[in-house]
Amino acid sequence: MGHFDHEHPHSHGEHVHEHTHTDENGQTYVHSHAHAHQGDHHHGHGGAQILAVLQYMLDHNIHHAKELGDMASELDGEARHQLLHAVESFDQANGYLSAALEELKKKE
Repeated sequence: MGHFDHEHPHSHGEHVHEHTHTDENGQTYVHSHAHAHQGDHHHGHGGAQILAVLQYMLDHNIHHAKELGDMASELDGEARHQLLHAVESFDQANGYLSAALEELKKKE
């Protein structure tokens, strides 16, 4: 399980992701969201924790797909085309994550 096997640059606390956006008036703004990690990530993860991480990842991907779609709607040409492909990729990944979650929920 890739997420569980890698080392984080920290063992406790949280890290923050920042995103820059430009609104319809050309105003640029940054928003951020934090990811809290409890404890050291070198231990086993039970089924409930896997479900929680997968649900978080799905929700996070849905959020990013919407952001990409919003940005694409403000662009044209090749940049818009590539962003729409990125949205499709998120949508496809979200389908797989949803299916995995449903299968795991059946076993709970």
